[in-house]
Amino acid sequence: MRAVKLLCYALVLLLSLPLSAYAPEQAAIDNKDVRNIYIGDIIKLNIAAKGYSEESIKECFSDFEIVDLSEDTDGFLLSLRTLVPGEYTVSVGDKKIVISVLSTLDDIQRDDIFSGAAQVFAAGFFFPGKIISYIMIAVFTILGGIFLLKIVWQRKAKIAEPYQLFLERTGTLLAEHDNYFVDLTRYFKEYIECVYNCRIKGKTSSEIIIELTEMPSLAAMLAEIKQWLGECDRLKFTGLQITNEHKQQHYIKLLELVERIDLQRIDLQKEGASV
Repeated sequence: MRAVKLLCYALVLLLSLPLSAYAPEQAAIDNKDVRNIYIGDIIKLNIAAKGYSEESIKECFSDFEIVDLSEDTDGFLLSLRTLVPGEYTVSVGDKKIVISVLSTLDDIQRDDIFSGAAQVFAAGFFFPGKIISYIMIAVFTILGGIFLLKIVWQRKAKIAEPYQLFLERTGTLLAEHDNYFVDLTRYFKEYIECVYNCRIKGKTSSEIIIELTEMPSLAAMLAEIKQWLGECDRLKFTGLQITNEHKQQHYIKLLELVERIDLQRIDLQKEGASV
């Protein structure tokens, strides 16, 4: 009875052993080792190749991207990959390694037409190009209008009546200002320059009178102009304390003088037109 039990135990032990235990010991590696991978997978190989250098190993696997290569006690540890599907055969010494690289599309076994989902998704936000064009046209139109108005305004100021321009400028002067007579004289010179097309800015009163002597149309008022300029120089350079009333009187004299000069100019223009 005890012998029967021992025999059963032995049978159970034999059945529980893996099948590999019964296989004969493999003396050498097969000449062809096949392994299939997918595009982009990292392949790690332990290559027992004595007498090979890193450069020669790289040359053997030149069809692949070498991710990592390091020396080991038995040879080299190699990590590589490829993005091109197909079957690759690599020879290292007398060994051949066959690597079959598959695409995930090859696993789809389907001959019919792929149909998309019937669900309608909302369109993403986008700014219509036509609206952008209209906005740009409107902006350019507004800027162009402003620029054109500015040009017209400046041109209008240039072609404004010299006498009216003189009145506007002198009318804004304040009697309390220290440069009152300087500004008053400057506006008078600008009026004369504009009407008679001459250059008297920066000249002294004596030089101005010499310049105006050559203008026959001003001969009748040349003495008054000389007197006004001389009085203005005296008030500017003597350092006298001048009241606002005195300044106003001097300003009124200039207004009357310029008014008569302008009326004479208009009369001469009319006479020239009638001739």
